[in-house]
Order: sequence, then C-alpha cells, then structure tokens
Amino acid sequence: MEELFAVSMGIIAGIITGVVPGAGVTVAMVIATPLLFDFTVLQLLLFYMALASMVQFTGTIPAVLLGVPGETNSLPAVIEGTKFTKHGYSQLAVGVSALGSVLGSIVSVCLTFALISLLISHVSMFFGNNTKFYLYIFVIIFCIMVYNKNNILLNIFLCALGFALSLPGESDISPDIRYTFGVTDLEYGVPLISVLIGFLVVPTLYNLYSNTHTTSLFPNRPIKFSKVVVLFVRHFPSSIRGSVIGYLCGFVPGVSTVLSTNVSYSVEKKLHPYNPGKQLVASETANNSGQFASMLPLLLIGIPITGSEVVLYSLLIDAGWSPFQFNNTEQNADLIFQQLVPWFVFVNVCGLCVAWPFAKKIVQLLTVKKNYVIFLLLLGMILLNTYMGIQDYRLGLYTCCLFVFGCVGLLLRKHEPVPLIFLFILGNDIEGVFIRQMLI
Repeated sequence: MEELFAVSMGIIAGIITGVVPGAGVTVAMVIATPLLFDFTVLQLLLFYMALASMVQFTGTIPAVLLGVPGETNSLPAVIEGTKFTKHGYSQLAVGVSALGSVLGSIVSVCLTFALISLLISHVSMFFGNNTKFYLYIFVIIFCIMVYNKNNILLNIFLCALGFALSLPGESDISPDIRYTFGVTDLEYGVPLISVLIGFLVVPTLYNLYSNTHTTSLFPNRPIKFSKVVVLFVRHFPSSIRGSVIGYLCGFVPGVSTVLSTNVSYSVEKKLHPYNPGKQLVASETANNSGQFASMLPLLLIGIPITGSEVVLYSLLIDAGWSPFQFNNTEQNADLIFQQLVPWFVFVNVCGLCVAWPFAKKIVQLLTVKKNYVIFLLLLGMILLNTYMGIQDYRLGLYTCCLFVFGCVGLLLRKHEPVPLIFLFILGNDIEGVFIRQMLI
C-alpha cells in the first residue's frame, strides 16, 4: 500500500505539472520536497518515476490543443500537434501520442532487459565529453537543415539567436557573470518561461485570432479510439525508431529527455517531411523511452544526470540511501526489474487511461467562441509569467522579456521557432562541451 500511495501521488503531481507551461519535473520535485521527507527510498523512486512519466503524457495535451508546451519536451507536439487541432483532430493527436508513450516505455524496458549487463559495465561512456560533443554537432546540423522548409540561413539565424539568449549569467565552465550589460537581474540568465510564451504562445494565439474562417477555436469532431489505434499501427515503424533514439539519448547528462524528443523529431522530419503524424508519434514515443533511460545511471551507479534527479538524489540520501548501495550487479537488476519495472508499466497504462478522456473533456470545454478562449489564455500566460517573476524576485525582467520576445515572436510567427528554443535550452551546456573539447 505504501508503494501504491507513492505512485498515486506521483501520478497526480504529474498531471498537474504537465498542464502548467514551463513547470517541468525539476520544479515539481522542488515544490513536493516538503511532502517527501518521510518517504522510504523505494517510495521516493516510485514517486519520481510516476511524476516524470505522467508529465510526458499530460504535457502533450496543452501542446496539441492550445499550442502551449506543458514542458520543454513538448515543443515538437506544439509544431505538429496543432496541425491536427486546426482541422478538428486534436483528440486523434493526443491519443496517438499517448499510445506512443506506452510503446516507448515498453521498448525501453525490453532494451534494458537485453542490455543490462552491458549498461552496468559501460554506462559511464555516455558521460564523456566526446559523446556529447559529436551528438550536439549532429543536433545543430539537423536544426539547420530540417526546419522551416530547409531554409538554412533562417535556421542559422534562429540557432544563433537562441544561443545568444542562453549566454547571460554564469557559464557552464566558469562562475563568472557575463553579458548582463549592467542589468543585475540577468545574472541568473534569461527566464525560460518568458522565452516559451513569447516565441511559442503569443504567435500561436495571434494566428488563431487572425483566422477569420472560424469563430470556434476547435471544430468538434468526436474521434473513436479505434481510429487512433489504426493510425498508430500505420506509424508503428516511426514509433520504434523514436523509442530506440530516445533511449540512447536518455543517457546524456543534463538534457536527456529534451534531446530524446527533439533528435527523434528531427530524424523523422528528415525522413518524412510531409507527414506530421509520423513526426508527432516519433517524438512522443521518445519521451517515455528517454525518461526511463535517464534514470538508469542513478539506479546503476548512483549518479544523477538531470536537475530533477539531483533533487531526488538529495532526498534519497536523507532517506538513508548510500551512493555505493548499487555496486552489486545482481542488486541493481533486482531493484530495477522486480520493484520498479512493474510500477513503471502500470504508470504508463494509467497515463493512457488519463490522457484520452482528459483530452476529450478539454476539447469539449474549449469548443466555444475562440476570442474568449484566446483572451483567457493570453491573460493566463501573463499571470503565470508575473507569478514566476515574483517568485524569482525578477518581476521587471520577466515583464520586459515577455514584451520583447512576444514582439519578436510575432515577427517570426510564420516560421518554426524550434531551432531557437532548442539552442536556448541547451546553449549553456553546448558551450561548455565545445570549449572542453577544444582544450582536450
């Protein structure tokens, strides 16, 4: 019963976190920390696993329905999922994404079963700077070559702008503060939530408002789940490809699930540039596959590789766990396969059961006059940005960034902002990896 309680709390927290734009697993773990002090080691692991997995499901819902990313992994869902929504097939997109997440979790478990001995002995290779260096080169090339109908110059500009926005504040290799231009609030970097709202939400809402062909935000087209299954089976190869890519990228420290989703999406976009269904399925399948893989370094060798896992790590230490507890191969395998995997599969099945009816209810609520919905969404985003600014003690910077990025986002509204967002999120880490590589 203790395990079920921990999983249930993780599922509820994941549902809430996934639909709040820009929140993410790390923020959820920080907020939930006071509630987790009495948890055992196993309960903490189960809570985190349920939370992180459920965020992958529910983060897709606002991305597809509203064009608002519930978390940074949902960026491909914003681009491709909204294409379904415009034609009244939002339920179809959410359903396919949910099935993809379930398949991704199953594939990741099967790969772990097959590769457990190899992973235990060679998992440290993924922490090397060389691996990250070549992977980032691959990602940047894809960003330049794939997006915006292969407009290379535009993509280079967007990558450069995103990277430039990531530079203010501390660097990955030095505690020195740089590029603040005398603005004290920039010492902690450009706020992520303002970037996401300015470049993604504002242009999406403007496009919806300027669409004079409909007065309703969402055409009401009920979709049977059988149709979702048929479409998913049609895109099954893309799902498998996304699962494998997501699993491998999941081992990259710091950016595992973000990298999993976007690399899978980029590969599929190159292979099938005119098939948003395949692109959506591949990216969403990679979500959960990468999520499970990102937990393995912590479970196998006691090393956290993401921000949320660092928070989890501190809670595990307080609960009596030792980093040297997992030095025994048999003990590691027993923990993963006998105690965590069954619950992991259970959480993903729950995610499917939640995502489909949840999406249907939201669609029903949003089948109203579009101007009302657009106004409420814009107001909600402004209030969210204001709240985050107050919490971060940088309200002036958050407000200014939202205004500036919103204006720039409107100018770029006809183009895909993914290269900009991707380089902004990863820019600091990319800089550090490239500099260390040059020094080797």
